[in-house]
Amino acid sequence: MAILYVTEQGASLTKQGDRLVITKQGKAIHWEHAFKVEQVALMGNISLTPSVIGFLLEKGIDTVFLTYYGRYRGRLISQFGKNIELRRQQFKRIDDFEFKLKQARSCVKGKINNCRVFLRRRNQEFNNPDITNVVHRLRRLATQVDSTDSIESLMGVEGASAASYFGSFGLLIKNSDVVFSGRNRRPPKDPVNVLLSLGYTLLANAIHTQVNIAGLDPYLGCLHSTEYGRPSLVLDLMEEFRPTLVDSTVIYAVNTNIIKHTDFYKTDDREPAAFDFAEKEPIREEYPILLKHEGMKKFISLFEDRLNRRAIYPERGLRLTYRNILLEQVRMFARAITGESDYKPFTIR
Repeated sequence: MAILYVTEQGASLTKQGDRLVITKQGKAIHWEHAFKVEQVALMGNISLTPSVIGFLLEKGIDTVFLTYYGRYRGRLISQFGKNIELRRQQFKRIDDFEFKLKQARSCVKGKINNCRVFLRRRNQEFNNPDITNVVHRLRRLATQVDSTDSIESLMGVEGASAASYFGSFGLLIKNSDVVFSGRNRRPPKDPVNVLLSLGYTLLANAIHTQVNIAGLDPYLGCLHSTEYGRPSLVLDLMEEFRPTLVDSTVIYAVNTNIIKHTDFYKTDDREPAAFDFAEKEPIREEYPILLKHEGMKKFISLFEDRLNRRAIYPERGLRLTYRNILLEQVRMFARAITGESDYKPFTIR
């Protein structure tokens, strides 16, 4: 099962039998068998025919609407999760401060560990002492997580780890034409930040789908505060996967020249770009650098390849695709809600 991304502006999504067909100016440009599609992601000016809307609802294919900038608009889903008892327990358990803090600690510890391992692995090629120092600092910060006594103090540890991590991230980039000036957003100000924000959009969207499948409420989490329109649980559960699925894809894309500086352009050109769905969308003139349509398609393809890659999932002792690991982690969180087991972040070694 995969996500069908539709990015061709002015295209239409239609159906022919059991196939989903993308057409533009009356010509079919791509199609997929519906049984292979878990979700459809429509980015920008894409239209749906009435027949395909009914078909997507009938088949239970989650359909997501994003702006071309990557900002989340909404979803077309056949039914909300029927497990009302699970959601009732979710609200009750997250009202328990000790439970909430415990789950939030797991999210942060998983993220810090995976950031540390990601840097350590990449540094085998560079043998850079500055990266080594950051790896040691992240290990020390991870040990502080369990001693935090509030979400605020935990977020302080997470913020310190993110500052150290992204302070060394640029040292992993071998392509001198692609600039990284430190993590920034609203909007991203350099090519690497554009890719990071797009990648986090895609990751959040993939996890949001699994949260819906599991029947949890995506808007009530433990680490991220509850705000109108913010899928806090999705943001919680994506933390441990950021370095493994997105950051690694970004480094691979720029270091192998799959994504080049020519895939970006300045704001005096015509085309809009893709940005993080959780951001407030600024006016186009505020974007200092944009990602071209072809560059976005290449990055989406790399991200999908990453999701379909297999890794050992320790909880089951099996090699699963990362897409399936996302679902397993969401299900584990559901079991933590019901008291069946503790939530353990997926960590790499």
